[in-house]
Amino acid sequence: MHNVKLDVVDFHAHILPGADHGSSSIDTSLLQLKHASARGIKRIIATPHFYPMDEDVSSFLMRRRAAYDLLSTSLTSELPDVKVGAEVMMCNGIERLPGLDKLFINGTKTILLELPVSDFQSEFADSVYRLVSDGVKVVIAHPERYETATVDAMIDSGAVLQCNSYVLSKINKTRRLWPWIASGSIIAMGSDIHQDGFSAYTDFLKAVTRLDDYINYIKSESDAIWDSAEYGLNN
Repeated sequence: MHNVKLDVVDFHAHILPGADHGSSSIDTSLLQLKHASARGIKRIIATPHFYPMDEDVSSFLMRRRAAYDLLSTSLTSELPDVKVGAEVMMCNGIERLPGLDKLFINGTKTILLELPVSDFQSEFADSVYRLVSDGVKVVIAHPERYETATVDAMIDSGAVLQCNSYVLSKINKTRRLWPWIASGSIIAMGSDIHQDGFSAYTDFLKAVTRLDDYINYIKSESDAIWDSAEYGLNN
């Protein structure tokens, strides 16, 4: 059980109050953070949803800023450290989206992209390739939700993956992920917590234990992104 003590970054969490359909209030956010702390999770990247088909970047930034400011005034030393990014829905030509760089994990050139569950388009792989060629680290959120061929196309274009701890904690759900784990394509793990479910961080610890030595690689890769990220918000 020594791996349980590893301080692995929660790379994907909806903990900003009122920023999306994750936490609905500051009380819920604080409860989420207390659940994380009780399970030994010390670092969390807040990744509120951004849907480019529904709003522009500036309106999202205003909402995210208000939610972050509300949360930050309630953070204490007993709670996990929080840094901020976004979970960005893929769309055609996303590399040309005005203000896209403001959706990167704060202070980095790393972006967390979500794919539509259906209607995958080959142009998405081209967009990922262009972003990676421009020095952006593209992380695909919860690849376990997508067809294997879709995820492989993202990897071939230079993307890496973030898996949800719920799936990584279950033997029967992890089987198809092992080629991506073994090849080093999975570089981060996330609770993807939305409400106040305590099980999200119980699953996180189970996944850390189940992954055995692979968790050391995941930890080192997500640590590098965390270490290059900045606290607060630059926009």
